[in-house]
Amino acid sequence: MIFSFGHSEHERVEIDVLGYEYSSVSEYYEDGNWLTVKAAVWAGGFHGKINAAIFTDELAHFLPELRSLYDKLHGVAEFITVEGQILLRLTGDGLGHIELHGELKDQAGIGNCLTFTLHLDQTMLVNPIDELEKIMAKFPIRQKAPALSEANRHQ
Repeated sequence: MIFSFGHSEHERVEIDVLGYEYSSVSEYYEDGNWLTVKAAVWAGGFHGKINAAIFTDELAHFLPELRSLYDKLHGVAEFITVEGQILLRLTGDGLGHIELHGELKDQAGIGNCLTFTLHLDQTMLVNPIDELEKIMAKFPIRQKAPALSEANRHQ
């Protein structure tokens, strides 16, 4: 399932969410919320692709920020991954113009970095919002582990 920004073959970024990295793990604190993704960018004469892992919470945090940016036309929506491989920062000018500053790194925490800027408008946020809602419905945040009761801790 893909969410993307941009429409041109020379100005586009796509995140393809392939699935849970650990499909048999369903608990929050046992890696049950890692998703495997492929990210690609086309920016002018540059093109890059990476494989990465993201956390479901990162998508859940990004979606309301993106909705707010669409509604208000100003502010910032950021998709930042904990491992530092993907950064998408969308900034609105209040007039419907959106600048997307992005970075893709080929390895977590280190490696080569492709930095790019895409110029969008408010109407180009409708599809990514819809795509993210569908992704979150298919890959929801798996529940946090329940707290142990005092009686269970001492057994």
